[in-house]
Amino acid sequence: MERRGTTGLLAAMALAALVGAGWLAWGERQRPVTSAARSARSIGAAARPLRKGALPAVSVAPAPGRLQRALSVTPLPAAPPEAEPAPPSLRGTEVDGAVLVDERGDLVVGPEILALFDYFLSAAGEEPAAAIRARIIAAIRERAAEPAADQAIALLDRYLGYREAVSAADVDVAADPAARLAALREIRREQLGELAAAQLFGDEEREGEAAIEEARILADATLSPEERDARIAEVEATLPDDIREAREAAVRPLVEQAEEQALRDAGASDEELHAHRVAAVGPEAAGRLAELDRQRAAWQRRLDAFASARAALAATVADPEERRAAEEALLAGAFTPEERLRVRAILGLAP
Repeated sequence: MERRGTTGLLAAMALAALVGAGWLAWGERQRPVTSAARSARSIGAAARPLRKGALPAVSVAPAPGRLQRALSVTPLPAAPPEAEPAPPSLRGTEVDGAVLVDERGDLVVGPEILALFDYFLSAAGEEPAAAIRARIIAAIRERAAEPAADQAIALLDRYLGYREAVSAADVDVAADPAARLAALREIRREQLGELAAAQLFGDEEREGEAAIEEARILADATLSPEERDARIAEVEATLPDDIREAREAAVRPLVEQAEEQALRDAGASDEELHAHRVAAVGPEAAGRLAELDRQRAAWQRRLDAFASARAALAATVADPEERRAAEEALLAGAFTPEERLRVRAILGLAP
């Protein structure tokens, strides 16, 4: 059951994703170096299960001549030399994505294969493009036999062409999100074809369209808060169930936090707050939240005590160098080395 305030939080998160360096930015699909972050395609995407049903595989027709020339898709070794170590950003991480195959042995085209491509492509700049392509081909052949492997390699080359086309696109990066999404849609279909583009990016595009519409609703000053919530709920209802559930799961902690703050503001006791948590997340999670509350309160007391002692030094020690030395001694005596970094960041202390 959807809690009050979920729709507004969903819209705010979607808008933040569009405004920030999200998937509508022209550095298309650049990944952070962490394995978990590489898997995340959009709000809640990492939680989506692999699909069980089969889809038609991408066409294995050769890429257009101009695309072959642009990519220099001459035969390459199946894998980088064994002595060549993985790029630094990939070391110690697990390969993301998957090569899904249907009952006929054909590639199932979807976001899973792109996650595999993007895992290796996130190391761009750390080794030559040809070596990265060879790593991807080796990963494909480790995971699938023919014809799916050849189909995946053909899709890889078309995807590389798409990435180059996005990078070369003469589009105003300050354009509104709707214009950027429209431009991306056009390039995707030109480079990948209508079917493959829809299979690979359809969910992202639907989420993007929903986020754009929700941002427009939020910016409409003629609507009351109730009308905005109703309109946003209508937009959310148009999304597929798995996307909607993932988005709701992503904002659920924020909704719970807002509800708890409202209870505190209304004067709820610790017992009442605990009962609310038990009803919302169950007794075990409620216990963990209570322990987290205790840890946060203890940390805040330590931080407040240090801030008070530091203020006393400022009032009693006139010499700046002497005061700084006393503050450093106070900091070292009250916090571990790791905690000191956090305290410096919170209080704006010089390193």
